Order: sequence, then structure tokens, then C-alpha cells
Amino acid sequence: MSAKSNDPLRAQRELLSGSQLLGGLPAALLDTLVATSRLVKLAANQTLYAAGDPVREAFILFSGSVQRAMNMPGGTTRVIQLVQEEQLLSPGEVFGASHYASSCTSIAAAQLVAIDAPALRKLMHQNHDLGCRIVSLLAQRLCATEFDVTGFHYGLTGAQRLLDYLLELAGDQAGLAGETTVELKASKKVVAARIGMTPESLSRNLRELSERGVIVVEGRSVHIQNAALSDTIGGSTRQRVNFSRKRKGDVAGRKISSGALINLCGRLRLLSQRLALTWGAVVSGLAPARERARLHQLEREFVRNLSRLEQLELDGELRSVLAAIQDLWPGYRAALNEEDPAIAERVFSLSEDMLAVADRLTVTATRLVGVSEVSYVNQAGRNRMLLQRIAKLFLFREWAGLQERVAELSPPSCDEFESNLRELTVAGAPYPEVVAQLDVVDKQWRKFIRTLCPDLAYAGWSKHARLVLIESDRLLRGVDTAAKLFERLSK
Repeated sequence: MSAKSNDPLRAQRELLSGSQLLGGLPAALLDTLVATSRLVKLAANQTLYAAGDPVREAFILFSGSVQRAMNMPGGTTRVIQLVQEEQLLSPGEVFGASHYASSCTSIAAAQLVAIDAPALRKLMHQNHDLGCRIVSLLAQRLCATEFDVTGFHYGLTGAQRLLDYLLELAGDQAGLAGETTVELKASKKVVAARIGMTPESLSRNLRELSERGVIVVEGRSVHIQNAALSDTIGGSTRQRVNFSRKRKGDVAGRKISSGALINLCGRLRLLSQRLALTWGAVVSGLAPARERARLHQLEREFVRNLSRLEQLELDGELRSVLAAIQDLWPGYRAALNEEDPAIAERVFSLSEDMLAVADRLTVTATRLVGVSEVSYVNQAGRNRMLLQRIAKLFLFREWAGLQERVAELSPPSCDEFESNLRELTVAGAPYPEVVAQLDVVDKQWRKFIRTLCPDLAYAGWSKHARLVLIESDRLLRGVDTAAKLFERLSK
């Protein structure tokens, strides 16, 4: 056996030598730290330390997730930190207290390394590099705490606090465009407690961020739309989009911006296709439970958008087209609730009828606004719909009686998507975030088109169809963000 395999501290040595805090330190110093360490493995919901315990060890989390909490007056407990990436836990207590004021419990199975705290403190005084790293770490935690406190008490909405928390989870991963995905490993109740709100408020704020195009939520996964984080209407001066607290007495008006109106109308156009696509996934047996839940969610979204449009002060011509959509909806909805492949042609025809009317609504709104900039909102929104239509055509081509119609509609839909993308790229040229986002969309589009083509590697239609749905969802998030950016520019 080699000396390496005989090393009883091998696991700690490998983790600590590659850690952010201790990696790259002199070998002799690292050896001393490793000699005082031990490996700690926790199951879910297991206590690492409790408030009042003496600070004997410093814990570095390497995998899994934990929560730190403090007991408040009145017997309540407040979550003060959720940690789900490599981090030295409770550095303020490790270097500034003899006993823990907080408690720490695992949320999911976790792996940590415990280092003798007195030994770490002693080495910090002896080694300049280690001392500087720890001072930097403490400074970062102090800054985070100060911003957290000021944000909680002064002027930041729940949506802003939630966005800040998600960006904290994302770390330095967020780029100029595309998306950054974070996982909410803790329960909704725990996450809400950490941000200082109720679970109900957390749900409302997630919905607000989703409606603003900043995030897309899929179960525990949250896809942060990087380009939407920048306030595009600021022009050449880049600044982070923010959600300031409303003044007392402010109420939601019955008017919205022209771009927002076009985007809202365009969402009905998108949903007309997305509903049929999801119905096809359910009936085809492609993850039916998940797609069935999505179908009900999309139905609710369609109704919400209809209701929102009804409450606006709309032109008489728009009211007339909206009434036509309302007349079509009950029949379309009833068909969507029948999980019978025999009615595929009917669902397909109803989706096309709804698309025609919803498109007329969007085009009419664009014409009545009469501002050239909003035409790009319509165009970006139309690409959003075309993508879902192309995916719908892919699924529905499997049903007898629809092959001819699918073959006729697919090529022009693809051609129009590419033409729109070229025009939008020219229109968005002055704005780096828009250009970067459309470049991401172009790359995703090419991957999606390749996925549509039959390939023996897919080993069967079901696997092929699932891949198409996955790529369709990913591309839709990118195209939807582009539409939101053009909506902001139209202001």
C-alpha cells in the first residue's frame, strides 16, 4: 500500500487543501490544521451544535446544506442563514466568542470538516496569509449582515430581499445573459423565515419576480434570467433592476405601459400553443403527472391574463377581439381537460383558432399604440409563440390525420422565427444585454432545431420527445427574457 492510501487524515487533507479558505497555504501549515481536524457527516435534520455550546471546533461545510438559527425573545426561533455551498460556519462566533449564540442543523445530508478552534486561532496570529484570509472572510460576513439588516428595515420590498437572497445563492456565476440556476434545498417555510417573511409572502414574491421576467421557477429550481437583472432602459449606464417599496396610498392603476400591454396580449398567443403542447405531452404519456400539473397551472395563467386585460381601459376594437377570445376559451378548456388521444385533431384545431384570435388581439394593440418600438415587443413575443407552436407540431405529427397540416406549417414557422431573430438583433444592437441575450437565444435555437431531427441515439420516440420538450423549455426561458427586455426598451 502507498503512504497516501495509509493516511488516516486523507479525506480531510484533500478537502482542506482544495478549499477556498485554506487552499494554497504552505504545506507545513496545512499539515498542522489537518492534524487537528476530523471529518463530520450529518444526516438530514441532525444538530451540529446548539446555542450555548462551547466553541471548541470550527466547521467548514463542503457538501449538503445547513441552517443557522437563533432563539428570539418570546420563545420564537429565527433562521439567520441558509448555507448550501462551501463555507466556514459562524466565523464571528468561532473567532469572537467562547460559546455559540446560534444553533446549526442540517437540512439535507451534509459533509463537513471540523478543525480545532484554538489551534486555528493560534495559527491565524502566526501566519500573515491565513490571518488576512480570515479578516477578509469576517469583513464579507459583516457587509452581508449590514446590508441584510438595512434592507430588511428600510425600503426594500419582499421581492427585492428575495432576489438578493437568490443572487447570494448564485454567487459570482451570473453573466451578462443566459440564465443561472439555483436550487432551493430548504423548505419554503425555512427560506421564508431566513428572508423575514411568511411562506405566503414568499409565494407572492416569487410570482412577482416571475411576472417581471427576472426568474423562472420549476419546482425547487429557480432559473435567474441574467439579462433581466440589468435595467435596460438605463441605456449605456448599467445598473441593477430594483424593486423599491411603494409609497403609502399607491394603488395599482387601470393603465399599463404600451410595451406591457403588447406583452400581456402576446402571452395569450403564447399560451394558446403551450396549452396544446402540454396536453399532447400528457396524452402521449411523457411524464404525465408533471405535465398534468403544468397544464392546470397554464390554464390558471390564461384565466389570470384574461382577467388582467378585462380590468384595463381598452379601446373598443380591443374589447371586441378580447370578447372573441372569451367566447372560444370555454370550449378549448373543456377539450384540454379530456385526456383522450381521439380528440387530438379537435385540440389542435382549437389551439389554432385561439392562436388566430390572440394574434389579432396583439397585432391590433400594436397598431393602436402606434409607436414603432412596441413592434419589437410584438415580434419578440411572436417568436415566443412560434417556438411553442413548432414543439406542438412535433408532438401532434404522431396522430393520424395531422401529418399533412404539420408538414405544411412547420417550415414557415421555423423560417419566421429565424427572420424575427435577425431583425431583433439589429434593433437591439445599442444595448449589450439585449445583444448578449439574443446571441444566447440563437445558440439555443440551433440546438433545439438539431434536437427536432430524428436520431438513432434517442432510442425511441418517447425519449426523443422528452428531449424536445426539455430544449423547448430552456429556449422558451431565453426568448421570454428577450421579450421582456424589449418591453422595457419600449418605455
